[in-house]
This record gives sequence, structure tokens and C-alpha cells, in this order.
Amino acid sequence: AKVCDIMTAEESPTELENHSTYYQPQDFANTIFQQRYSLGGEESWADSCKRVANYIAAAEVNGSRSKWEERFFHSLVHNHFIPGGRIWYGAGRPKGQLLNCFVVPTEDSREGWGKTVSDMLIISGTGGGVGMNFSPIRPRGTSIQGTGGEATGAVSLMEVINQTGEVIKSGGGRRTALMLCLDYSHGDIMEFLHKKFNKVALETVEEIDEALTTAFPYLPPAERATMLTAIAGDSSEKTSELNLSDSEVLRTILRPLIKHEKDQVLKNANISVLVDDDFFAAVEADEDIQITWRGNEVSSYRAKDLWDLLIQNAWESGEPGILNIGLANKMNNIHYHKPLISTNPCGEIWLEAYGCCDLGAINLSNHITYDSNGNPDFDWELLASTITTGVRFLDNVLDVNNYPLAEIEKNCREVRRIGLGVMGLGHALVKLGLPYNRAEGRKKVDKLFNFIKKISYETSTYISAEKGCFPAFDAEQFLASGFCETLPKSIRSKIAEYGMRNCAVLTIAPTGTTSLVAGTSSGIEPIFAAGYSRTYYADSEGSNERVLKTEVVIDPLFQELWAATNGSDQEVLEKSFLGAMDIGVEDHLRMQVVCQKHIDNAVSKTINLPNDYPIEDFSNMMLKYGPQLKGTTVYRSGSRGNEPLTPMKASEAIEYLNKQYEFEVAAAMSDCPSGICQI
Repeated sequence: AKVCDIMTAEESPTELENHSTYYQPQDFANTIFQQRYSLGGEESWADSCKRVANYIAAAEVNGSRSKWEERFFHSLVHNHFIPGGRIWYGAGRPKGQLLNCFVVPTEDSREGWGKTVSDMLIISGTGGGVGMNFSPIRPRGTSIQGTGGEATGAVSLMEVINQTGEVIKSGGGRRTALMLCLDYSHGDIMEFLHKKFNKVALETVEEIDEALTTAFPYLPPAERATMLTAIAGDSSEKTSELNLSDSEVLRTILRPLIKHEKDQVLKNANISVLVDDDFFAAVEADEDIQITWRGNEVSSYRAKDLWDLLIQNAWESGEPGILNIGLANKMNNIHYHKPLISTNPCGEIWLEAYGCCDLGAINLSNHITYDSNGNPDFDWELLASTITTGVRFLDNVLDVNNYPLAEIEKNCREVRRIGLGVMGLGHALVKLGLPYNRAEGRKKVDKLFNFIKKISYETSTYISAEKGCFPAFDAEQFLASGFCETLPKSIRSKIAEYGMRNCAVLTIAPTGTTSLVAGTSSGIEPIFAAGYSRTYYADSEGSNERVLKTEVVIDPLFQELWAATNGSDQEVLEKSFLGAMDIGVEDHLRMQVVCQKHIDNAVSKTINLPNDYPIEDFSNMMLKYGPQLKGTTVYRSGSRGNEPLTPMKASEAIEYLNKQYEFEVAAAMSDCPSGICQI
């Protein structure tokens, strides 16, 4: 009884409160909300919050459903807690699938391959992303005892998965979200990297032959040889009509086609290389990596060569990501039960086989208060209440969800992994007057996430006392995990006494569209920019054609601060408002390290690189901070060609807003020149 009293000590406000205090998405935020999450595109924000709160509270028993429904509604409608996109969309719909992403295993057999493809197909059909680790698949060229043939390797299964994703997309479904990863010690690691990041020069006969084989795998060898001769041959024999040789025609038409086909390899997936402390040590010591398969040495390579290839590709295109599977399993709370094998596509949660992402985020920007002197700080009492509500909400999701696979339902109920995260850290730091790229900002963030860790774990122990611990819980072994060893003694004592409802509780997800709806910055990212121009395809009025449009989006907090200047102090605003590209690479990494030490799952964060950032410096930064992070994602400005978002400097955003203001004033004066207008 005492534990339950602690959980419900704060009574939630009634729905009779003043509705004017409800959050309401504006402009672009409302457009996204109506398109992505509202029921039928007509739901109001408050009605959507009621729908979600009612559905998730259905997991409550013993007469407490209405109480928790009110509390969930209050947290949602005031924009304090934002569930993951699948929860917003699916709650209350028939057969609602509320989980964002999953990880499925791979096995080294025909049946295993078929099961992996089937799992991926079913999950993608429900809107879920899928992560897969292909390290269990035998390397290309390994003998197959049963047939006497040779294995086609891990990458061939990846290509099957990628093509399945292409079929789903072509059939009118949403684009599949995939994470394909492979261990650095796997025999196919170089093929894996070269497949995704091939450079199609088509200068030599060998390069053309390889490209033809990739582009036209089912072309009979004789026909491919004829085509090869024509493309690679001379142009002495002219055709009478076009004055072109067959060779020139084929080169002109087929070279671009072949390059296009090769560029499509694994295009539907993010890819990452799995590493550990041994790999980082081998790179630093310039040692070789021994490739083995089932105890037999297959080959070896210089660790520095692989590292340089990883860095080069990441610098050029943002991939591959580097996933530290060694650190993830060292900190794994259920190390005694199941190993972690892969992350989800965005990298915020390491998962065991058939694990799931059950996501929601605290809007930190709406947890700021001011003392009597006007000094800002986090509202720690409100924050504790939101954490408590968020943990219980996400735990309930596991009970009301419709799972895509029986294996996923069994595992998720067995370990009850949830992922409570944050959004709005960038905005919150601006409101607090703390720089993202300075020690004082990181010190406040360290205190913040230590608080979130403490309250969330405490909450999970209380729910465990009320509803029962997760079935795979073993107190002694759970407390021996690397992460639990970082918990304060008081929390460890509560875990030993009450158990844990969830095997892991915290994550930091990107919160892309949900943070747009909430009107705040995403995840733990700094503010992307004071404003940006957004290029997108839209339907053309009066026709079926799609046209390219551009619109300017100003960060809502920046616009609020600009309006508060009333034309003055704009120079101060310009200097104090930092965008992602204004922050140094090392400061991005330092912030991720601070957050990661308090997060039991993982942290998804983009390390922004200027276009001209030296690749040697990038390599050094990754070697310095990579061992401390469970995963790393980088993006160098301009590295992926046409970019849908073009950031604006603060000075450009101020100029844009000033012009908009001048235009509105001029329009108002033109509409009412006498100052006395008809109503």
C-alpha cells in the first residue's frame, strides 16, 4: 500500500480545467499533426490526446483506469510528454500496432533466411522498422557440406532484404526502415562496405564486366560477353543512320543505366559496422584482425585499413554508422538472459532478438520555471511527475499493443523494455541561458539526466511492486550489469527490494516529426538553425503532376525571442542563438558522452561536420570518443547531394522576419489608409 501511495500521491487535474491552457500545434506543426497523427485528418489536439490516453489506460486494473487516463491526458494535452509516432497514429485504431521498430535474428540456413525475410515483410507491413545483424551468416565462398557448393555470403541475404523493401515501397507501402549491420571480424566485411559505397568508374574492362554482372545478373554469359565487347570495344565501325558505332550507343545508353543499377545496392537500408574495445585497440596499435569462421581462420586484414575505409565512407556519405556492440553488452541489464544483437534503424535502442522500441519523450522545453527574481531553472517537481507518468504510459503500451509476430510479443512481455526519452533539450538550454557547446551547459545536462535516470528507475521499481517485475528479472544478476553499477545506492536497494518492471527504461531517439508537432527541438540535438528553407514535392493545383516547392520555416523559439526584442537587441539574439553547424564537432561528441552515461539503452544523435572538416580530424575524434558511445552517426554538410533542408543563419532569419513584419504593416496600412475601416 505504501508503494502505491507513492505512485499516486499527486492527483491529476480534472478535465474541467481551463481549456485555454491546452497546447495547440500551430502552422507547420499543425499541418504535420493533421497529416500524420490525427484520426481521419480532422481530430483536434485535445481529442487526439483523449483518444490516446483512453486507449493506453485500458491496461490499468483495480479501478485505477480513469485516474491514469486523466493523468495521461493532462501530460499529453499540455505538451509535457509526447508518445512515439506509432502510438499517436495507432492508438484506438483497429489492430493498432504501437511500436516503432524491432530487431529480428538471422540464421545460417535456408529456413533461417526464409524466416528473416518473412519477419521483415510482416513487420514492415505494419509500419515498423527492422534491425538485423548478419554476422551469423557464413562468409562468401565457405563450403556447404550438405550440397557440396559454396555459400553466397551475408551480403547476398542483405540484397534479398533490400529488394523486399523495394517491392513493399513499389506496392504503395511506406518506405521501409532497415538497419543492416555486420561485425568487423566477419569474412564479408569488405564486400559489405564496397557494395554500399561502390565507386562506379567503368573505365576498365574488369570494372565494366563487374558492373554488367551486378546490373544484369540473369543475362546469359554469352550475351553479357557480347555486350561487354561492344561497350569496351573501339568505335571505328559507324552505323549509316546515326553515324554512331554500336559501341558508342551502348556506352552512351548502358553506362548510365549500369551506374544507376549499382547505385541502388542496399539503398533501402542504413548500414553499420559492429565494433568493440578490441577493434579500437587494434586500430590504435596498428594490428591485424583475424577473420575466423567456426574456429577456423579464414583471412586477416589490417585494422587501420578497415578504419580508414569506415571513416572515408562516413565522411563522404554519412554511412556506415559505427555501433559499439561491445559496450552495449557490457552495460546490458539482461546480460544473463539474452545478448543484444543490433540496434533499431535509428540507433537509439540496442535490442535482443525479437526486441521492440516502445518510445515516448519528455518535452524539456516545457519544464522550465522562473524564481521570484526571474532566474530560470528546470521545474524539477513537474519533471518528476512527467517522468513517472511517461514510464507508466510506456509500460502500459506493451499490454495494449497488437504485435506483428508471436515471437515479438513473447519476448517483449518477458523483458518489458521501454524507451523514455527527451526532446527540446536545445530549446531548454536557450531558455536557461546556457550554451550547448560550453562546460556549464554540459554540467546542467549531466544533472538533468542523472535526475531522469533516478526517477525513472525508481518509478519502475514501484510499478514492479504493484504489478510484478518483468518475468526474466533476476535481482542479483540484474544489479551486476555494467549500467546498474552506475546507479546510486538508494535505487539499487529499491531494485533489490521491489524488483524492476522493465529491463531497461531510457533512450534518446531522434523525435523528428513528433518534435515538429510539439514545436520544439529534436532529441538532444542543438537547435538545427534559426530557420531553414524546406524543399519538397507537392501536388500541383489542377493537374496530377508533382511540383517542387520551397517554404521557409522559422524555429518557433527563435521567432518568439525575435518578437520579444521588439526591434531592439537583435544583434544580441543573433550572437546568442547557435545552430547545429555553429557548434564544434568535439562539442557535439562531448554532449553525447554526457547523456550516454545516464541512458541504459542508447543515444541517437547526429554529429554535424562542416563540409570542409578535415578527414584526419574526424578520424581522431571518432577514435577518442567512439569507445565511450554505443553508437555514432555523422553527417557532413552537402555529402548527400540535394538536401531538403537548407539552414539559415540567425542574421538571415532576422532579416526574413523583419521583412515579413514590414510587409504585414504595409499591407495593413494599404487595407485601411484612413484608419477607419468597415467591419
